[in-house]
Amino acid sequence: FNYPYISKSIAEFWRRWHISLSTWLRDYLYFPLGGNRKGQVRTYFNLFIVMVLGGLWHGAAWSYAVWGAYHGLGLAIERLVLRDPDRETGIFVSGLRMVFVFTFVTLGWLLFKLPNFNEAVDFLRSIVANKGLRPDLAVIAPVMLFSMPVIGYHVLSMKGVLLWRSRATEQPSHAWNRLEPVILAALLVLLFLNYGTSTAFIYFQF
Repeated sequence: FNYPYISKSIAEFWRRWHISLSTWLRDYLYFPLGGNRKGQVRTYFNLFIVMVLGGLWHGAAWSYAVWGAYHGLGLAIERLVLRDPDRETGIFVSGLRMVFVFTFVTLGWLLFKLPNFNEAVDFLRSIVANKGLRPDLAVIAPVMLFSMPVIGYHVLSMKGVLLWRSRATEQPSHAWNRLEPVILAALLVLLFLNYGTSTAFIYFQF
């Protein structure tokens, strides 16, 4: 994994997320199917079918297949609309794209995590319909506590944050080299303090 949640496109997300799996899918499925060498329509089809198969790799369940199809459709539409998803854009547009990709991926995890597709639909419906709920500090405070170090670590690691990088070489500065262990230690402490129920790591089943 290589900071996947700062991706500015769905294609970039999959280059950063579970790199060993995404590289295998590219080399042994996408390329043998023709990749992007056989026209646009075939490219969209290849992206879609590879992601569906990637979803089924996680388990023989409809939720995984739908999750894969969701990402495959997203990749195809992104390529159709943007043509070149990796083209550099200004900081404002890059920020909007980053928010969009984060939202897209996060909503997709509902399909991946919830074994019953109806539960995912109910969850999405609740997000829109539960307007009468008031913020609960007992819920917000722990979420912010656990989220801020993760967000901070990603932000400070972004290429555009020159405060922590040498302007000449774009390499991490001495300040970042001193701060990084502190942030990692804070994340480790928060992991040990997490009082949630113990569950097996999701990839143990594969």
